[in-house]
Amino acid sequence: MTLQERVGQYVEANETTMGAVADQIGISRSSLFNKLRGSNEFSLSEAFSLSRILSVSLDEFYQLATEQPA
Repeated sequence: MTLQERVGQYVEANETTMGAVADQIGISRSSLFNKLRGSNEFSLSEAFSLSRILSVSLDEFYQLATEQPA
């Protein structure tokens, strides 16, 4: 599972939006999409915030972020 898929599951399960997730980690919605696609990298503080939102460790976050889509 990729980070993008995991965030999508979180959004669906919590009936929220990608914009709300971006707000929670302090970035714009477009920045979140670019980072999820791999165009840009998450800063350490953004990665930490998103890992807390998704309830995964930073190690798991890194594995999700580096997972290639099937």
